[in-house]
Amino acid sequence: MINEIVLNEKIQLIDVHSTQNLNDDDRSQLIEKYQLTNEILDYADDENERARFEYDEFSDTYLIVYNVQNENDQTTDLSQRVLPISLAIKNEQLFLFTNDATHYLKDYLLSAKDHLKTSIQGEIWEFIFNTFDQISSDYSDQISEIDVRRNKIQRLIKKHHSSESQILDLADLEDLTTYLNTAINGNLTVVKQLELISSGNVQSLHLSKTTREHLHDSLIEIEQIKNQADLSSDIIDRISNTYNNILNNRTNTTMKVLTIYTIVLSIPTIVSGFYGMNMKLPIADQKWSWVFSLIITIIIILVILWDLHRRDSL
Repeated sequence: MINEIVLNEKIQLIDVHSTQNLNDDDRSQLIEKYQLTNEILDYADDENERARFEYDEFSDTYLIVYNVQNENDQTTDLSQRVLPISLAIKNEQLFLFTNDATHYLKDYLLSAKDHLKTSIQGEIWEFIFNTFDQISSDYSDQISEIDVRRNKIQRLIKKHHSSESQILDLADLEDLTTYLNTAINGNLTVVKQLELISSGNVQSLHLSKTTREHLHDSLIEIEQIKNQADLSSDIIDRISNTYNNILNNRTNTTMKVLTIYTIVLSIPTIVSGFYGMNMKLPIADQKWSWVFSLIITIIIILVILWDLHRRDSL
């Protein structure tokens, strides 16, 4: 479905919303009416497309593929928690390609007027960079939620209230931070490309001084989010390693206790086994010989326990 929305007197937003993929009618309309190329549409329609910045000289079209979060943040498929959206710029028209899980980006573009100064609302890149800032804020919120979950698990570990569910939660957090890190790194690459091109060293991208400053601020914001995500990921990895060490230590302690019990409990069997043999043994024919066997058993057990304690094995 294609909707035309007027952002201001100069800029028009073309909202291309697909449930899954672009249908043939929408693709034909975008090609015939708006002169977008099939190559641009293929990039925009690929749900697995990596974050990128492209310029098509033939159609004079800029394309940005950017990673955003799935609106349904409770989806069990962690690989779908981050999805690509596409933005295209052609003839003062801003094209937004989204699906059901990412269509909220339209609200970010529409709300940009409330965040932008009136003097710069005529610049189409300002709407894009403002949207980048809001996307970065979403990532920051998501990382903060991850930190809350991580701290909860960490407190339970310190209280020795660990369980299998916490191991699974840690594994989910590790996977989620991996996807977030990949998405944020991709977005950072895109913004760095834009800043490089806006400097005029590679290709011409005409931005006003204010817009270039906004782009630089957006770059700093994404770098901060990247550092935040890296730190969160490192801490989760360390907690996971600590958790594994605790579990290994508990296993070793359990095996140690079982080994000591096995040694101690085997002594009565050995002593009684000797006195149960059909052979001559000292005082075996006395009525109190069973007391003697108990004394021998206790003495041997005490000697073994003393030796284990001496070796710091208890």
